[in-house]
Amino acid sequence: MIDGAEPEPAKVEVFMDFHCPYSYRAVCWLDELPAGIVDVRHRLFALEQVNRDPDAASWRIWEQPLDYVHYRDRPDRRGLAAFLATAVVEAGLDGDAARRLRRAIYEARFETALDISDPDVLDAAGVTAGLPVGWIRGALLDDSRTGPARERLARDWAAARSPFLVFGVPTLAFADEAPVYLRLEAAVPPSEGTAFLGALRAFRRAAPGVLELKQPDPAVPS
Repeated sequence: MIDGAEPEPAKVEVFMDFHCPYSYRAVCWLDELPAGIVDVRHRLFALEQVNRDPDAASWRIWEQPLDYVHYRDRPDRRGLAAFLATAVVEAGLDGDAARRLRRAIYEARFETALDISDPDVLDAAGVTAGLPVGWIRGALLDDSRTGPARERLARDWAAARSPFLVFGVPTLAFADEAPVYLRLEAAVPPSEGTAFLGALRAFRRAAPGVLELKQPDPAVPS
């Protein structure tokens, strides 16, 4: 940093899945940090892929049709449509639109328990994010948009599996630091977000050998 200049934002990649509440909390925390604190790259990482075929040898979510059969026969847990919609918006619109869409999809999933594999639900999320009615539905039917979006999913998957084997979300990877899986019990209040970021990074630097730190559940009185 040049004397008197503002510090550069911390670069961080966050591997996320719309079906994970912990991912929802982490993405909201990063989104709500003051401007200039972090430079976030969102990586679309399908838990379904790692649970179904972690080597992506015979089944790849980015190669499936939108109505593919979920491996547990739970169609409301399909992640592809939400991933494609997000990738299309991130590629073609400004960052604020992408941020609003991510939040709207997460809210549809966890605040109102809607089926985010449904294009109508995703289109409504798009409207909430400021897009015209029908924009998301049209984008999902446009191969010229979904083709690059599918390639994006494949690249994000490859980034998650080498040089580290990301196994869950959210996983955060700061520049020049080993990634860390972060499981928040509750949302981080915006007023505490910057302090939490500093504490997390300080701990990682001070104790890089800690692979897992987990609080036991409280005992239930008999």
